This record gives sequence, C-alpha cells and structure tokens, in this order.
Amino acid sequence: MSPTARFTRKPYDGDKRKLVISIDIGTTFSGVSYTLLEPGQPSQIQGVTQYPGQDHIGGDSKIQSIVMYDKNDKVVATGAETDRQVFPELQDIEGLQTAIWFKLHLRPPHLEREHESEVDKLPPLPKNKTAIQIFADMLDYLYKSTKKYICERQGVPLWNSVASNIDFILSHPNGWEGKQQAEMRRAAIMAGLVPNEGEGQKRISFVTEGEASLHFCLNKIPDALNDHAKDGIMVVDCGGGTLDFSTYTRTSDSFEFKEISPAECTFQGSMFVTNRAGEFLAKTLQGSKYGTEEDIDAMVNIFDKNTKPSFKSTTKSYWIKFGRASDNDPKYGIRSGTIKLNGTDIATLFEPAVKSIIKVVEDKVKKSTIPIKVLFMVGGFATSDYLFETLQDHFKKSGISMLRPDAYLNKAVAEGAVSYYLDHTVKHRVSKYDFGIPISEVYNPNNPDHLARQNYTFPVASGGRWISGAFSVILHKNTTVSEKTEYRQPYYVELSTNDVKSPWNETCSIQCYRGLEDQAPEWIDKAPNLFTYLCTVTADVSNLIRSLKPIVSSHGKTYYVLNFSIVLLFGLTELYAEVAWTENVSNLMVSRAYTEN
Repeated sequence: MSPTARFTRKPYDGDKRKLVISIDIGTTFSGVSYTLLEPGQPSQIQGVTQYPGQDHIGGDSKIQSIVMYDKNDKVVATGAETDRQVFPELQDIEGLQTAIWFKLHLRPPHLEREHESEVDKLPPLPKNKTAIQIFADMLDYLYKSTKKYICERQGVPLWNSVASNIDFILSHPNGWEGKQQAEMRRAAIMAGLVPNEGEGQKRISFVTEGEASLHFCLNKIPDALNDHAKDGIMVVDCGGGTLDFSTYTRTSDSFEFKEISPAECTFQGSMFVTNRAGEFLAKTLQGSKYGTEEDIDAMVNIFDKNTKPSFKSTTKSYWIKFGRASDNDPKYGIRSGTIKLNGTDIATLFEPAVKSIIKVVEDKVKKSTIPIKVLFMVGGFATSDYLFETLQDHFKKSGISMLRPDAYLNKAVAEGAVSYYLDHTVKHRVSKYDFGIPISEVYNPNNPDHLARQNYTFPVASGGRWISGAFSVILHKNTTVSEKTEYRQPYYVELSTNDVKSPWNETCSIQCYRGLEDQAPEWIDKAPNLFTYLCTVTADVSNLIRSLKPIVSSHGKTYYVLNFSIVLLFGLTELYAEVAWTENVSNLMVSRAYTEN
C-alpha cells in the first residue's frame, strides 16, 4: 500500500451476525457507538444520538456523566434525566444525592505523583456508594439506552438475533492499568452487560482513550498523514478530567502504526478550568451579598456551559448572567444580575492546562528519535478555540501542524473504540515501566549488597542459603512491544523430599517499577514505594514435581529443582502474565493471569 492510499475496511469474515458496542464513560460526558457485523459485509460505525430525558432529538451523541440517588441509595435519574431545569420535580426528592466526576475516583494513585494535579479537589461520592457502583449504574443506563435506540431504528427481531453475541469495548484514560480495568469489568458485570463467567468476561475488552482517538482521526481525515507518512504524530485527547497523550508513527508504507513513546495522562481536563473559575469567583465576591454558595454555583454553571467554550481572546470582556435584573452590586462588578470577567483573568484559568500540554508535547518531541510533525486534538475540551489557538501559536515555530477532525462534538473516543475493534491499526506499543517479579538470590557473603541484607537470608533444600528482596526485570521500560511477542524469563526453586510428596502451587507476584530512572534497582528496598503489585499468577505443578529427579548437594542434602518460566504478553491494551513449564519433555503447560488485582 502506498503512503497516499486510503484505508479500506475489509468485510466482516465471521460466520455469525454480531453486535459491537463501545461505551466511553467520560469524567463529564459519556457516549456510545456501535456497529452491526454481518458476514461478508463491510461494517459501518454508528453513534447513539438520543437518550432518555433529552429535550431534543438527534445530533448529539454525548450525555452527562451524572447519576442521582434518593435517600435510600436508589437511582432516580441518570444522564440527561438529571437536568433540573427540564425535570424540576427532582427538587422535591428527599435526600437527593448527585454523583459527578466519579470516574476519577478510580484513578491510579501514582499518576498524582508523576504530574502536578488538582485531583484532590474532586467532589465526594454519595454516601454508601463506591465509584465502581456508580460506574455500573452509568453503564446500565447507557446499555439500556443503546438497546432502546437500536430496537426503535432497526427492530426488536434484529436485537434479539444478536443479544447473546455482543462484544463490548470500554475505553479509559491512558494512565489506567490492570486494576482499573478489573474494576470496570466488575462494573460491567454488575450492570448486566455480560454474565459473571469466563466466556462472558471475554466479551469485555479495553482500549485507551489515546488509541481510540487515533483510530477516530484516521477515519475522519485519512489523508492528513499523506505528507507525513514516516513522521511522528501525537494525539492529545482533551477530556473533562484527563489530558491523554499518545505518540505514533506509520510503519513502512502500510496503514499500520506503532507507538514510539509511552502514553501519558495528566489531570488537567476542562473540569479543572471550571473548578478554578469557582475558586476565582468565590475569592472575587468575598464580602458581596452575591458571594453565597448558591450564587457562586449558578455563576459556575453558566461559566461552564457558555463562557468557557466561547472564550477566545484575552483582550475582550465576558459576562455571566446568573440573576435577575434587580441584582446589583457595583462595588463587585455586578449589574442587572450579570458579572463581568476580564479575558486576562479567564486565561489564567486555562493556563495550567496549556502548560501541561506544552510540557508533555515538548518532552516527547525532545526524546523522540522520529520527528513529531502532526498533533491531533480531540475531545470536548479541544473544542475550545482559546486552547487550540494558543497551542497552535506556540507549536507552529517548532514546525508542528495542529489538526481538529470534523465532528469533534461527537464522542471521538466512543467512535474510535469501535474502529480499534474493527481495524486494529496499532501493532506495536511502548512499555512505560519495568515489569518483573521479586526473587531470591543465592547468598554470597562477599557481595556487599548481600552482606548488608544478611537478615533476609533463609535456608533452602540443598543446604545452602538464599537472600530475598531482589527484583528481576522481565520486560524493560521503553521497550517497543509487538502484539505477538512474549517476554520470557526462566526461574527455579529448590524443593525438599517432603515438598515433592505434596500438592504444589507455584505462585509469583507480578510487579512494576514506576521510578523515573532508565532501569529498576536490583533491590526492592532501595525504592519500596515505587514498586507496585499488579497481579498474582499461580500454577498447579504437582504432576511436574512428582517426576523430578533427586539431586544430592555438596551439603549431603537430597533436593529437587523445579524449573519454570514467567511469560509476559504486553502487546495488547491489557497485560497478561503466565507461568510456563514443561511436563514429560514435550508438553508445554501455561497458567495465565490478567493484571487485575
């Protein structure tokens, strides 16, 4: 395929009709896209553009990520149904609790250490509700809305024909990992998307928002890269809560891509601009009779809906109309229920987001061996002309072109996630951390590191001593990983005569090192807070150990050696770990675990 060729999607090669639904629960807005796969037919991606509670029909494929509960913790409203102006009866519900921005409560804690953030200012969750439960309630609403939408347009018989053959793709920020994916999968089961059994869980897959956004861009403007076939491209998904950065290049002349830098995620989405507006207004109106929490909330709501998306220039003034014509306080700039904001003040509210994007992009450009020439901006926050034009002015001196695909008001991630499922154009990714397992080494008293840790020694079956606390890297940081490549490291344990007579499970803890250095330290105690547990993989090797041959050590001890390997598969958006061993010389056995715990 030449560099100027357009991507053509192949017909579905399955033998049975299937429905694929992607659900993007964003911090502030959510969306759903889907495709019906018919054997031998090319597929088309469609978006759900009508949800229960909307006061208009069609054209808008995003919905508020809000769930409301009554005093008994029962769901009373979700999505568009939570608009109090459209549904004033919500005001009469006793003990009404509102869950907003709940997605960020799932965040990995290490992201806050790696980037400056204001995520500690998140609104609290409703009492008696966890983020996973709220996530499940939102999934339930979106799934039922999708079912209703498809049934009304394509018929109930069609839905019934695919109801037991639906694959789901759930998208998440670049920084989310195995633990967050496991929680999302659990929420999907709670919501009734799939049954809680192995085959059902396989119908849930994940994609990062960055990779979904790349696929969206390639679908919307496939010719954009014709002049940059072998240059680097960066996708910045500017969402409500996070900014997600992903960097790719095309491989050869094909329409395939590889990641050339680890994905990044920062907490500087558009909701933090709104938060800062609330703090600014509260400080500005301190002492005014309009500085009450109720009035500030009204102002912030108008700022979020109108002022923030329309803001363009620091030289202009902007007005927030929050009250009645009789509401005046000239000392604080309030006239006829309206407060004036200077463009320079609004710009300061955007500044942390602007700086965050510039910092990450420039760091990627500096470290990349492939010149980065194109920057796609997608997501709801990317609709801000001020944000886009400020960044455009900054990066043009570096020769970086900035593009915003058409239809960006629709949920780019939801549509791109379906494209990810269908097209799968990214074949290589970059490992962000060192991955491996804690191990023990044969104790050597002449080794200063061993001598300093002699309290960690213990006897083994051969009569010698080993020392615990070392870390063995299986997959190194910044490694380009193909989807099909296994990263395998051999290990062994010594067993006594009693051990081989009993059932034996070999268990290993998969961990990663999150330090900024190029490689992990050999000893975990050098940076214990930077090692993170990912999952445990366990294998029943009882049959193997019963066939082991005894060995007599120099200490006169009879012992047995169990050889096995730990295998990591990192090419997809989920990390898998396996214990592999050989029984009867030729029979390779494996036991797999997801990085879910």
